[in-house]
Amino acid sequence: MEETISTSLDSSNAAPDPSPRAPRVPMNQKLETICALIEELNLTPKSFIVAFLGQKQDTMAFKQRLWGTNQGWDTTKHLLLTIKQLVSTHVEGRELWQEFILSQAIEIVSAQKPVSGLAPKGSYHTSATLSDAFFTREEREDRNAVLTNRMPFLYRLLCAKIGGNKHPLEKSFVSDHTPDPVEDHSDDEDEADPSNDLVDYDGSVLKKSKDPVARRTNRVQTMARTICAMVAFGGNHRHNGFQLSNALLFLAGGVTERVSAYLNYVGICSSRRTAHAALKSLGTEAKAKLESVFDMEKPPFLAPLLCYDNLDFQEKVHMKSIGHSSQMFHGTWGYVHTIPPGLLSRLDPLQLTTEALNSALHLGKELVIRPKMFTPTADSTIHFEKTLKSQITQVILKYFATPLDKRVKLQRSPPEVNAIAPEDPNITMLKLMVASDNSALGAGEVFTGVIQQSGLTRADFHSRLQIVEGDLGSCNIFDSLRKQRTPALGDHNSLDNVLPIPGAAHTLWNLSQAIYLGHWGNERLARDTGAWRTLHALGIPTEKPVTKKDYNLMLSHVEKIHEATLLYCVL
Repeated sequence: MEETISTSLDSSNAAPDPSPRAPRVPMNQKLETICALIEELNLTPKSFIVAFLGQKQDTMAFKQRLWGTNQGWDTTKHLLLTIKQLVSTHVEGRELWQEFILSQAIEIVSAQKPVSGLAPKGSYHTSATLSDAFFTREEREDRNAVLTNRMPFLYRLLCAKIGGNKHPLEKSFVSDHTPDPVEDHSDDEDEADPSNDLVDYDGSVLKKSKDPVARRTNRVQTMARTICAMVAFGGNHRHNGFQLSNALLFLAGGVTERVSAYLNYVGICSSRRTAHAALKSLGTEAKAKLESVFDMEKPPFLAPLLCYDNLDFQEKVHMKSIGHSSQMFHGTWGYVHTIPPGLLSRLDPLQLTTEALNSALHLGKELVIRPKMFTPTADSTIHFEKTLKSQITQVILKYFATPLDKRVKLQRSPPEVNAIAPEDPNITMLKLMVASDNSALGAGEVFTGVIQQSGLTRADFHSRLQIVEGDLGSCNIFDSLRKQRTPALGDHNSLDNVLPIPGAAHTLWNLSQAIYLGHWGNERLARDTGAWRTLHALGIPTEKPVTKKDYNLMLSHVEKIHEATLLYCVL
């Protein structure tokens, strides 16, 4: 009896036997069983899938909940690709599948478009209210971002197509590319650009990236974005931010009316009539801005700096007729430079009056010029020595050496001399005047035009100290005009409130060219060892020196010659 009880207790405490595993059924048999059951219910596999996905009941919705989510998208995508593989086994199926994908792409592209309406809420930029803020870098980047964000499908599709079905940022984009001597050199994308050697002091030089991957990526994105803008403009001409900007740039760049009409037809720019209307709006804004700059209250003792220069241009007519022939115009262009408030606050108003100017000019005539004024001082000699050492250090580290100890700070830049905080110049362009400053009469006409554009009377314009910057010829001609009006009553007749001085740009041009030509030598003599030989050794053409009109390139050549000389001395 006890053995029976103990046996029953042991059996009750033991773990239960695992349930027998279901026999493995081949996938073939499973599918046949499921298809047979579907046929018994008067359904087909397609109708079953359609009915399953179309049901909205709670039990069916629970089974469908992951089909369109990130968690279940892999299997959903695998199902779609399996259907594609099945129907693409023959030509007719591939064509039907491509037609289906095309219809879906058309539906997506038609639904994605920029927001309609007036900017900034919409994409329509009217020429009647256009302002200069439209051309800023921030506005252009915002328009590009809005365009690509509102048309992401077409933009990404074009990037993939132009980029060779690879992401533009992938490194393999270049390394996997099979070189083709014809295709790779069909344009100037990889050709040497002389502007790459220029120093970008003010951010106005457009340079290509030295990285071929970044250069190719930027090109792909720009082409895709341009096509998106053309498509949006073709669907609705009020999506015109890209086209309006191009129309004004092409008009300013001298694109002919016939070419402009074609570019408008293909959707790259707006019409020429729209560009002229936009220029009228910009001119109205520029006129109001120029009058506000010359306001008598800011500042009341010193007018903004006036800079101008002569401009000669020809209107060339190919098909001449009576009263319709080529003409040469002699004009003047210029701008007004507003003094920064930070610098203006440090000036003494009592030293910026007409009386103080005349007194200083009178004292300047009595100044005795002595040679010691131009000889170096002890401080300037020390500064020049530090400048040379910093330039030598810069050349060494740039071309053939690296510092062993990064903790030791090497002086690569010359010491500062009366440094001021760098600020972007606040300039306002003057309207082009058909009056040349190459004579005393023309200089008077230029000043008459400036007074008319300022919105001031002659008495108000000449009531403040006015500094005029120009080339040396303009300064001499203005001085001749002032002498012709002597004696005169009032500053508006005598022009005593005006101080003409050579502008910084012209002064630097003349000094730089004098130094450049002084060391150039004679490139026609093989035994000459002037600076032209250094450029020739560097592979730069030396048929003749660069003129001062190409100021940046001239400075670039001067810098190359100086670096090569320092490097030769070091080695």
